[in-house]
Amino acid sequence: MCMGMLGNAADSDDISQETFTRGFTSLGALRSGDSFGPWITSVARNLCRDYIRVSARRRELVEQNAREDSGESADYSALHEALAELPEQYRTPLMLFYFDGKSAKRLAGELGISHDGACTRLSRARRELRRILEKRDGSR
Repeated sequence: MCMGMLGNAADSDDISQETFTRGFTSLGALRSGDSFGPWITSVARNLCRDYIRVSARRRELVEQNAREDSGESADYSALHEALAELPEQYRTPLMLFYFDGKSAKRLAGELGISHDGACTRLSRARRELRRILEKRDGSR
């Protein structure tokens, strides 16, 4: 089913693995053993839809960036370099939040911290990124 929706073996393998991982961890929510097949299929279908939605948004952003003039692409390279300078504890939340579109709540769950901790980390990461970018601008 994943291969049919996604049309890509690698992506469908990843989504299938995620489906069974989520299915295993949520098995207690299943009311009847007879409905496992339809239930796991709906989990896979929803994950595929989410993946397609995120991929379409990423593609849109890439196309938008490609249309912009070369002067602006230099700004993006400065941003990428500044992101590389950030400590991992700040870089990871920023990347998940802005590039993967994760909410602060989901970010907190994936990082194993509280929601407030995730918000604090994002705030500190933004502040540190701004400091790095301003330092670069001042040295030009």
